[in-house]
Amino acid sequence: MKTAFHAGASGLMAYQQMLDTIGNNIANVNTVGYKHQTTNFEDLLYVHMNTKSAPELLKGVGTKAAYTQLHSDQGAFVTTGGKLDFAIMGDGYFQVDNEGRREFTRNGAFAIGLRSRRAYLTTADGAYVLDARGRRIELKEIDGTGTYDFDALKEEIGIFRFTNPHALSPVSSTRYLESEESGKAARDTKGVCELGQGFLEQSTTNLADAMTEMIRAQRAYQVSARVVTTADQIEEIVNTLRR
Repeated sequence: MKTAFHAGASGLMAYQQMLDTIGNNIANVNTVGYKHQTTNFEDLLYVHMNTKSAPELLKGVGTKAAYTQLHSDQGAFVTTGGKLDFAIMGDGYFQVDNEGRREFTRNGAFAIGLRSRRAYLTTADGAYVLDARGRRIELKEIDGTGTYDFDALKEEIGIFRFTNPHALSPVSSTRYLESEESGKAARDTKGVCELGQGFLEQSTTNLADAMTEMIRAQRAYQVSARVVTTADQIEEIVNTLRR
């Protein structure tokens, strides 16, 4: 019965992580530039079987949530007409400077940040948007009128691409760090991606699919809980018989 208990307990932990991932997707269904994630599972094989064959065969019970995969599919675009709203058509990312750390995002809902009487293009939370050379983008004033040349921003904003964008490491709902698996960020010098101004990319979470996956995960979680309960009840019966 210990085998059944461990199988059920591992299932509870794995499907709880899956439910957390799905819940995060649903919570960000309206978040600009959000990329949905899925949980991938692996069998737990960790005990050598009592055989004399080579190579040695493994056995085990239960499952585990091996890793969470980021899906960098293109989201739908919504027209805003805003001069500070940008969307990337293609698999590129914006690069931002968040207190000295270089992060990447698809959220192009930018703002104006004032530093030492100078205006810079920033994210909504104040991180600097960078150009293709990794420099802050300063807004240019039009002939001392107090207004800025927003049309020039489209040519200044840098777009960066990755060999494997699915392996980027999330640090928030729409911010990512490069990883060893994703490869280093490279400037889109060949113009593979196109930058649209006055548009925003919507979340890639499909609410109907997410709700279906949540129901499946909840049912699997319930089955795992029943396995744990049943194994515990049988163990109690066995202990009673031993008396």
